[in-house]
Amino acid sequence: MDALRLGPLVLPWAPLLLVLGYAVAVWVAGVAQKAGRGNAEPALLPLLIWALIVARAVFVARHSADYSSVLAMIDIRDRGFDPWAGWAAAAAGVAFWVWRRPALRMSLPLSASTGAAMVLAGMGALTLLQPARPPLPDLTLQTLQGRSVALASLRGQPLVVNLWATWCPPCRRELPLLIQAAQQQTGARIVLVNEGEAAPRVTAYLQREKLTDPGVLLDPGNRLLALYQSPGLPTTLFIRADGTVQRVHIGELSAATLQQGIAALQK
Repeated sequence: MDALRLGPLVLPWAPLLLVLGYAVAVWVAGVAQKAGRGNAEPALLPLLIWALIVARAVFVARHSADYSSVLAMIDIRDRGFDPWAGWAAAAAGVAFWVWRRPALRMSLPLSASTGAAMVLAGMGALTLLQPARPPLPDLTLQTLQGRSVALASLRGQPLVVNLWATWCPPCRRELPLLIQAAQQQTGARIVLVNEGEAAPRVTAYLQREKLTDPGVLLDPGNRLLALYQSPGLPTTLFIRADGTVQRVHIGELSAATLQQGIAALQK
């Protein structure tokens, strides 16, 4: 339930819920306009964009040390947003519009709050429908050199387990970041598990890209991908020291979202 799969596309639920909430808000604004309450629709899209900009800006400010360039800061593929800042910005935006255009004092708060309620209800429903994630399993995987590693032996420390493949473009983009993090003291052990590929292919890819092997583990049968019912790659599991899964991130990570996940494991 972390993302919706439509054929080859894997769509995270959060942006889909935002689109749904916006559509509901537009519909409510139309109903309010017909009732003579003013036309709030022109204000809704600017409000949404404003809230997203503020949520992103606050997240980037909090994690500025993890962004290497302005381009990285505006690259929202890592889905790094501060939700509380976004909600606060939306509320302030509604108040500003109502102050500037008193005719919207009924229709704009009604439509915006209905859309927000739809988003929150969707998030709540997804949380309730999310099946319990199994703990880190007692599987034994192989390194590229053929050494056996029991995943159960990794318990006792926070883990970031990244499921990836060489054919996956976002996996390839985030791999250097994860390898670098695996070589540093980040507060959690980084474990890279290749899904569905053989050792020669993975080794050749690392050599071609001049990447150091950080102890990649092989899961040729896609057992972890199936166990956690992931809709696609990359999938990153943030696992507590006791082996339970705290969070699953579907899609590409940035240094900031990686550090955010590790920090949450240490609370």
